[in-house]
Amino acid sequence: MNIKKLLPFLLIAVFISNFALFVSKNESYFTRKFDPDFYGKLYSDSQYVKGELSKGGIGDDGLYAFAGHYYLFNKGDVSAVNFEHPPLGKYLIGISVLLFNNENIINLIYFFLLLLLTYKIGLLITKDRLFSLIGTVLLSFDPLFLDNLLRSMLDLPFTLFFIAAVYYFLIGLGNKNTLYLSSLFWGMAFSTRFFPVLGLILILLGILISIYNKKLLYSYILSLFIIPTVYLVSHLSFFFYHPSLVEFIRHKIWMLSWFRGSSVIFANIWQNISKGIFINSQGVISSNKYWTPVLPITVLLAMTGVRKALFNKNNSKLIVLFGICFLYLFYLTILTNGDQKFLMPIYPLIIILAIHHAVRGCSIITACGKRIFSRLKIK
Repeated sequence: MNIKKLLPFLLIAVFISNFALFVSKNESYFTRKFDPDFYGKLYSDSQYVKGELSKGGIGDDGLYAFAGHYYLFNKGDVSAVNFEHPPLGKYLIGISVLLFNNENIINLIYFFLLLLLTYKIGLLITKDRLFSLIGTVLLSFDPLFLDNLLRSMLDLPFTLFFIAAVYYFLIGLGNKNTLYLSSLFWGMAFSTRFFPVLGLILILLGILISIYNKKLLYSYILSLFIIPTVYLVSHLSFFFYHPSLVEFIRHKIWMLSWFRGSSVIFANIWQNISKGIFINSQGVISSNKYWTPVLPITVLLAMTGVRKALFNKNNSKLIVLFGICFLYLFYLTILTNGDQKFLMPIYPLIIILAIHHAVRGCSIITACGKRIFSRLKIK
């Protein structure tokens, strides 16, 4: 059998065996029953209720699990518990509890859909099934993404919606209907985790639409109204308790003021990427337990391919990915504390760009080698 035909089966076998081993080692995270009383007591005794008098805290995963159950089962006010983040991701945690009596099962669905979309975007960029599969399997081994399978966090659904929005935009460069799907997923991403760079990304995409397919610009602008609609729909319970748009605006101003109090460490993300160390919120240098040498290699390979992309005007999809990645990295550099989890939404794109650049470089080297060999042979 041809080695290129055999490799996809080997890659799939490696993925399945690694994933099965991971799930079997962490089976309890997916089989234990959700205990609302436990999370309710944990929250009641936490810093969010008792402040400095709290003897024990509650982690983000516990907080989001409690909030998801509270929103869905108790029809709770989304501004009463964990107002800092939009509610969609927490509602989905509640749905996981409703359907599976477990808060983590839904993470498996997110993960497989994310891998599928990564493969499909890779296919659009590399135009090769094997290389697309290599990038997808590489993502499936990432320790940070695997760790998110075990916790009811917002980063995995946020990444899925972000990547889905990018995928449907890439298709939407030639089809206005998928532009509406792209905006739907942008709205879902923004309703899961607040990220201020969304406005810049949407402006960039509008500019690229006007360059590559100006006829779709009106449809693109029209589709953007879906984003605030999704955001408002995800907050319906707020309007049940506070039937006032003015109160909603005040609530969001309050949320923004909370975000302004978040720690920002300029360029901290880059030493996290390059060396796996970062300055934590207490100003102490810490080690990133999810870091592997694959991270700086993929980022370097991806970003050094930008020059070739800019001179290749026919590859609009490649330029879209570079534009989104650079804008998001700029945001991570100046407005975050440098935690690796903030890189998650664009990391699948970075892997795809890295694979594309590596393959292109190998192709050029192979072509040059063949040319040199043929000349030596003639002589």
